[in-house]
Amino acid sequence: MIIKDFEIDIMRRALGHELMLARWQQGISQKQAAIRLRKNPGIIDRAELGKYTYFSLIRKMLILYNKDIKIELVDRRLNS
Repeated sequence: MIIKDFEIDIMRRALGHELMLARWQQGISQKQAAIRLRKNPGIIDRAELGKYTYFSLIRKMLILYNKDIKIELVDRRLNS
């Protein structure tokens, strides 16, 4: 995913979307994720919608979904 506007809201939404895709790939519902993470399902939903959430929750979600974050800078001229 390439994000052209470096704004925190856009970054959170992009991360939330990727977390949702990772959860789907694992075949886990929001309710199941909430149970495994010992959180309210609404908290999982907020994280996936890109609403403010704690970094510790993001880290736990990444572990549950067996994912890491990769950040790559790309040349703007190549991706216009």
